[in-house]
Amino acid sequence: MCDVNIRLLKNIDEDYKMLEKWYQEEEIYSSFEQRKLNYNEIKEKYYPRTLKTAKVPVYMIEYQKRPVGIIQYKLVEEEDKRLYNLTGNNIYEIDIFIGELKEHNKGIGSKAINMLSKILETEKEAELLVMCPLKNNTKAINCYKKCGFYIKNYFSTKDTIGITQTYALMVKEEYQKI
Repeated sequence: MCDVNIRLLKNIDEDYKMLEKWYQEEEIYSSFEQRKLNYNEIKEKYYPRTLKTAKVPVYMIEYQKRPVGIIQYKLVEEEDKRLYNLTGNNIYEIDIFIGELKEHNKGIGSKAINMLSKILETEKEAELLVMCPLKNNTKAINCYKKCGFYIKNYFSTKDTIGITQTYALMVKEEYQKI
Protein backbone atom coordinates (compact mmCIF):
# COMPACT_ATOMS: atom_id res chain seq x y z
CA MET A 1 0.00 0.00 0.00
CA CYS A 2 1.27 3.46 -0.92
CA ASP A 3 1.34 5.89 1.99
CA VAL A 4 1.43 8.93 -0.37
CA ASN A 5 -1.50 10.06 -2.49
CA ILE A 6 -2.34 13.17 -4.49
CA ARG A 7 -5.85 14.54 -5.02
CA LEU A 8 -7.13 17.73 -6.60
CA LEU A 9 -7.35 20.70 -4.25
CA LYS A 10 -10.96 21.30 -3.25
CA ASN A 11 -12.81 24.58 -2.83
CA ILE A 12 -13.36 23.92 0.87
CA ASP A 13 -12.31 25.72 4.04
CA GLU A 14 -10.34 22.70 5.25
CA ASP A 15 -7.99 22.84 2.24
CA TYR A 16 -7.61 26.64 2.40
CA LYS A 17 -6.88 26.51 6.15
CA MET A 18 -4.12 23.95 5.59
CA LEU A 19 -2.56 26.22 2.98
CA GLU A 20 -2.84 29.19 5.34
CA LYS A 21 -1.07 27.20 8.07
CA TRP A 22 1.75 26.23 5.72
CA TYR A 23 2.16 29.75 4.36
CA GLN A 24 2.99 30.95 7.88
CA GLU A 25 6.15 28.77 7.92
CA GLU A 26 9.18 30.81 6.85
CA GLU A 27 10.84 27.72 5.36
CA ILE A 28 7.81 27.38 3.07
CA TYR A 29 6.93 30.92 2.06
CA SER A 30 10.55 32.02 1.61
CA SER A 31 11.07 29.38 -1.08
CA PHE A 32 7.62 29.33 -2.64
CA GLU A 33 5.74 32.63 -2.42
CA GLN A 34 8.30 34.96 -0.80
CA ARG A 35 5.68 36.23 1.66
CA LYS A 36 3.11 35.00 4.14
CA LEU A 37 -0.42 34.72 2.80
CA ASN A 38 -3.55 35.07 4.92
CA TYR A 39 -6.74 33.08 4.45
CA ASN A 40 -8.36 35.58 2.06
CA GLU A 41 -5.23 35.86 -0.09
CA ILE A 42 -5.01 32.07 -0.23
CA LYS A 43 -8.62 31.70 -1.25
CA GLU A 44 -8.21 34.39 -3.92
CA LYS A 45 -5.07 32.72 -5.28
CA TYR A 46 -6.17 29.10 -5.08
CA TYR A 47 -9.92 29.18 -5.77
CA PRO A 48 -9.37 29.51 -9.58
CA ARG A 49 -7.01 26.54 -9.34
CA THR A 50 -9.83 24.32 -8.02
CA LEU A 51 -11.90 24.76 -11.18
CA LYS A 52 -11.95 22.21 -14.01
CA THR A 53 -10.69 24.96 -16.36
CA ALA A 54 -7.70 25.84 -14.15
CA LYS A 55 -4.49 26.81 -15.95
CA VAL A 56 -2.56 25.79 -12.81
CA PRO A 57 -4.26 22.72 -11.31
CA VAL A 58 -3.23 22.07 -7.72
CA TYR A 59 -3.12 18.70 -5.99
CA MET A 60 -3.13 18.21 -2.24
CA ILE A 61 -0.41 15.77 -1.20
CA GLU A 62 -1.56 13.34 1.46
CA TYR A 63 0.70 11.20 3.61
CA GLN A 64 -1.00 8.47 5.60
CA LYS A 65 -4.32 10.10 4.59
CA ARG A 66 -3.36 13.52 6.06
CA PRO A 67 -2.69 16.65 3.97
CA VAL A 68 1.01 17.52 4.08
CA GLY A 69 1.64 19.74 1.05
CA ILE A 70 0.73 20.67 -2.49
CA ILE A 71 1.98 20.00 -5.98
CA GLN A 72 0.89 21.87 -9.07
CA TYR A 73 1.69 22.17 -12.74
CA LYS A 74 1.29 24.53 -15.64
CA LEU A 75 1.94 24.44 -19.36
CA VAL A 76 5.09 26.47 -20.05
CA GLU A 77 4.14 29.41 -22.26
CA GLU A 78 6.29 30.99 -24.97
CA GLU A 79 7.57 33.82 -22.74
CA ASP A 80 8.84 31.31 -20.16
CA LYS A 81 10.31 29.07 -22.89
CA ARG A 82 12.46 32.03 -23.93
CA LEU A 83 13.42 32.75 -20.30
CA TYR A 84 14.32 29.07 -19.75
CA ASN A 85 16.00 28.79 -23.17
CA LEU A 86 13.75 25.87 -24.18
CA THR A 87 12.03 24.92 -27.41
CA GLY A 88 9.27 22.44 -28.08
CA ASN A 89 5.65 21.80 -27.27
CA ASN A 90 3.81 20.29 -24.31
CA ILE A 91 6.44 21.40 -21.80
CA TYR A 92 5.08 21.35 -18.25
CA GLU A 93 6.50 22.97 -15.13
CA ILE A 94 5.93 21.30 -11.77
CA ASP A 95 6.03 23.13 -8.44
CA ILE A 96 5.76 21.52 -5.00
CA PHE A 97 6.11 22.08 -1.30
CA ILE A 98 5.68 19.89 1.74
CA GLY A 99 4.10 22.23 4.29
CA GLU A 100 4.26 19.90 7.27
CA LEU A 101 7.89 20.41 8.28
CA LYS A 102 7.93 17.28 10.45
CA GLU A 103 7.21 15.27 7.29
CA HIS A 104 10.30 16.49 5.42
CA ASN A 105 12.99 13.98 4.44
CA LYS A 106 10.59 11.03 4.23
CA GLY A 107 10.47 10.75 0.43
CA ILE A 108 6.95 12.20 0.24
CA GLY A 109 7.94 14.91 -2.25
CA SER A 110 9.69 12.44 -4.53
CA LYS A 111 6.67 10.15 -4.59
CA ALA A 112 4.30 13.04 -5.32
CA ILE A 113 6.52 14.32 -8.15
CA ASN A 114 6.66 10.86 -9.70
CA MET A 115 2.85 10.52 -9.43
CA LEU A 116 2.22 13.88 -11.08
CA SER A 117 4.87 13.16 -13.73
CA LYS A 118 2.96 10.03 -14.75
CA ILE A 119 -0.29 12.01 -14.98
CA LEU A 120 1.36 14.63 -17.18
CA GLU A 121 3.00 12.00 -19.39
CA THR A 122 -0.18 10.00 -19.94
CA GLU A 123 -3.06 12.49 -19.75
CA LYS A 124 -1.35 15.64 -21.08
CA GLU A 125 1.16 13.92 -23.42
CA ALA A 126 3.97 15.98 -21.92
CA GLU A 127 7.11 16.05 -24.01
CA LEU A 128 9.29 17.63 -21.32
CA LEU A 129 8.99 18.26 -17.58
CA VAL A 130 10.82 21.06 -15.79
CA MET A 131 11.10 22.43 -12.26
CA CYS A 132 12.50 25.82 -11.22
CA PRO A 133 13.64 25.96 -7.59
CA LEU A 134 15.57 28.89 -6.17
CA LYS A 135 19.28 28.33 -6.84
CA ASN A 136 20.05 28.15 -3.10
CA ASN A 137 17.19 25.74 -2.25
CA THR A 138 19.44 22.70 -1.97
CA LYS A 139 16.80 20.59 -0.23
CA ALA A 140 14.44 20.96 -3.22
CA ILE A 141 17.22 20.50 -5.77
CA ASN A 142 18.33 17.25 -4.11
CA CYS A 143 14.73 15.99 -4.05
CA TYR A 144 14.26 16.77 -7.74
CA LYS A 145 17.53 15.05 -8.62
CA LYS A 146 16.18 11.88 -6.93
CA CYS A 147 13.25 12.09 -9.35
CA GLY A 148 15.51 12.20 -12.41
CA PHE A 149 15.79 15.96 -12.93
CA TYR A 150 19.13 17.65 -13.60
CA ILE A 151 20.18 21.30 -13.65
CA LYS A 152 20.23 22.49 -17.26
CA ASN A 153 21.01 26.14 -16.53
CA TYR A 154 20.31 29.08 -14.26
CA PHE A 155 18.20 32.14 -14.95
CA SER A 156 17.24 35.27 -13.08
CA THR A 157 13.81 36.88 -12.92
CA LYS A 158 11.63 38.79 -10.49
CA ASP A 159 9.81 36.72 -7.88
CA THR A 160 6.21 37.23 -6.74
CA ILE A 161 7.12 40.33 -4.74
CA GLY A 162 9.37 41.92 -7.38
CA ILE A 163 12.83 40.92 -6.12
CA THR A 164 15.23 39.52 -8.72
CA GLN A 165 16.10 35.93 -7.80
CA THR A 166 18.24 33.26 -9.46
CA TYR A 167 16.58 29.94 -10.19
CA ALA A 168 17.86 26.56 -11.36
CA LEU A 169 16.12 25.22 -14.45
CA MET A 170 15.86 21.50 -13.86
CA VAL A 171 14.83 19.16 -16.67
CA LYS A 172 13.69 15.56 -16.36
CA GLU A 173 16.55 13.27 -17.38
CA GLU A 174 16.00 10.47 -19.90
CA TYR A 175 12.51 11.78 -20.43
CA GLN A 176 10.28 9.41 -22.36
CA LYS A 177 6.57 9.55 -22.96
CA ILE A 178 4.84 6.45 -21.64
